[in-house]
Amino acid sequence: MGKCLFAALLIGGAALTPGTISGDAGRVLVTFLGLFSASILPTVSLLINSMSATGRSVSAVNDLHAELQAAIDALLFLFGCIIVAIAALVSLSIPPAAVLATVPYLTTEVLPRAGQTLVCGATGLVLWRAGQIPAILRRSLRIRHEIAVNEARSKIESNAPAAGQMKQAFSTHPDFGKVLPLKDAQSPEKET
Repeated sequence: MGKCLFAALLIGGAALTPGTISGDAGRVLVTFLGLFSASILPTVSLLINSMSATGRSVSAVNDLHAELQAAIDALLFLFGCIIVAIAALVSLSIPPAAVLATVPYLTTEVLPRAGQTLVCGATGLVLWRAGQIPAILRRSLRIRHEIAVNEARSKIESNAPAAGQMKQAFSTHPDFGKVLPLKDAQSPEKET
């Protein structure tokens, strides 16, 4: 599905009339991609800082590492796609060199359509892959939750007193539960 969508975006970008993405549409797209990219690097930094090994099992640390690695790879891929899209948008706004204008259709059709193809393809990848990031982050959160539960459980177990200490703390009188004959348990009636 993803390859078909990407191919459709590339074909759509090439089919657009040259100059369609320039102007206001290009400025809006640069603003959107700029805001999106501004959130990527701090997110990567937060993900990297969330990896610590205090009180965690090796398996849980490996699982968390794999999920965080996938999230960071996806975010950096998005960042690269944003750079490609913005570079293509900038190249669309720069007038071509005069020497290129001597080649028929190069500056009027071929280069603008190639730039629009790059913009559409890279922006499409950003939008498609951005939807995958929340799932990766949820899996990371689930693993961190499991690790926290295991840490809390092991801390409670290590702080809980042993069974012998509990019996000693709540010991009973040695005569507690002793069976007595009824006549010994009855007090003699006081004579008035």
